[in-house]
Amino acid sequence: MDTNGKWTLDAGGWHCELQALPSGAFFQPAATCRQAQGEPVQLPLDTQPYVTRSEARRHAQQQALRYARQH
Repeated sequence: MDTNGKWTLDAGGWHCELQALPSGAFFQPAATCRQAQGEPVQLPLDTQPYVTRSEARRHAQQQALRYARQH
């Protein structure tokens, strides 16, 4: 994790930035992925908030991995 709360993931030629955005008492997972020189793709936000930052991060990671496998 860097200082702004983002994690990175590289999978299948995609570079993804993962976040657990604070939303009241919960965290909202968010992921943005891009291929080498491509435009960033903001993955759809999950409608379910998570109680802990680690749960939200884990979900963002799963979402990014699924996206990388399908594209």
